[in-house]
Amino acid sequence: MASFDTVVLDIDGTLLDSNYHHALAWSRAFDRVLDRHVPVSAIHRHIGMGGDRLVAAVAGDDVEDRHGDEVRERWEKEYDEVIDRTRLFESARDLLIAIGEAGAKVVLASSSIPKHAQRPLELLRAGEHSDAWTTSEDAEESKPDPELLEAALEKVAGGRAVMIGDSVWDVAAADAQGIPTIGLLCGGYGRQELLHAGAVAVYDDPADLLAHLDAAFATAATGTPGTPG
Repeated sequence: MASFDTVVLDIDGTLLDSNYHHALAWSRAFDRVLDRHVPVSAIHRHIGMGGDRLVAAVAGDDVEDRHGDEVRERWEKEYDEVIDRTRLFESARDLLIAIGEAGAKVVLASSSIPKHAQRPLELLRAGEHSDAWTTSEDAEESKPDPELLEAALEKVAGGRAVMIGDSVWDVAAADAQGIPTIGLLCGGYGRQELLHAGAVAVYDDPADLLAHLDAAFATAATGTPGTPG
């Protein structure tokens, strides 16, 4: 950990088992607004991307232009109905504690709207186990733009940082900020997808990363891609 003073962690799909809840909420939103079905598999491959970008990415620019705001409003309502079913992954809170005890600042980089960020922040006991967190209100541009990570680092005056995330969009945002990423598979993205995107190491979930924390950060410090876990 001596190589890093800050660890930035994504929440959805990384610490909170919520990616499939989001995908289903988006699917229901599209079904209610459009006269055609958008495959859930296509939606899932874009979870982690900002909602302001997702509609066009999975359904096309024309749908975004005509129905983007309506789809997002419907998604918000659909996710409101399932958010209480989301749970932390095993050892998610313990991972934050271990990172803090190792001497690094812990920043939770959520791009969720504030009311959706409230549940995981409470489950993680963010006030006790992190130094700062973000929501969608902290950045005008969403992932894969790095602005949210810039905001996260500014909150703690972070210098040398490492990112922990579950999606290729996390990796892209961190790479644009010059930050190495440790990927987790628990959000549903594949090992090779994350490595191809630029992750330097990939583990199964927070529990797996916690069990190999020293090796993971040693790999991140060298910047040499690997496939542990």
